Amino acid sequence: MDAMSTPLPTADARVCADPCAGPCAGCPDRIVCRCLKITEEVIVGAIHGLGLRTVHEIRSATQAGTGCRCCQMEIRELIEVHVQAFSPSPSMCSAR
Repeated sequence: MDAMSTPLPTADARVCADPCAGPCAGCPDRIVCRCLKITEEVIVGAIHGLGLRTVHEIRSATQAGTGCRCCQMEIRELIEVHVQAFSPSPSMCSAR
């Protein structure tokens, strides 16, 4: 089988390994979007500083996830972690 007849992987079959997994996972300068070299710090900054809550909003503001889209699951996970960590707890209110 030559290179021209080898089927390309589908989007679901891609393996998107984190080149910086392990001890440095979670470092602010860790690259999340490898296509555009966008770091975790930029994405987390957009979540907190701009109040972004969706992958679409992150893509629009930072361009992360607009290339091969392999990082979108990780962007979604960052949103979940950082929105929950900094969301104000619901206020307790009693109507009397």
